[in-house]
Amino acid sequence: MKFLQSLKMRWVVWVWNRTPTCAEMSRLASRSLDQPPSFKQRCKMRLHFLICAWCHRYQKHLRFLHSAAPQFDDQLDAASGRSLSVEAKQRMKMRLTQNHDSRDEQG
Repeated sequence: MKFLQSLKMRWVVWVWNRTPTCAEMSRLASRSLDQPPSFKQRCKMRLHFLICAWCHRYQKHLRFLHSAAPQFDDQLDAASGRSLSVEAKQRMKMRLTQNHDSRDEQG
């Protein structure tokens, strides 16, 4: 069992030493949305994704946002018509001033 753990650790270290750092990966993931990376860079990125779930998730989130952003413009007009009622705004102002006044008394 120790042998397998040692082998796994060696493999992770080997991959880590041959792939970009997480900071570089975030830049590469962002840049890959505009222009596809080279074959060599793509291979290094995929190797990095095997040992770093965070970078893989980051790239998935970037891709989702990149594909969802154009649709947001269509829904913005519908959402911008909504607003709080006058009563709700007054309640919020009242509570904020109450909280502010109570903090002044405590401090």
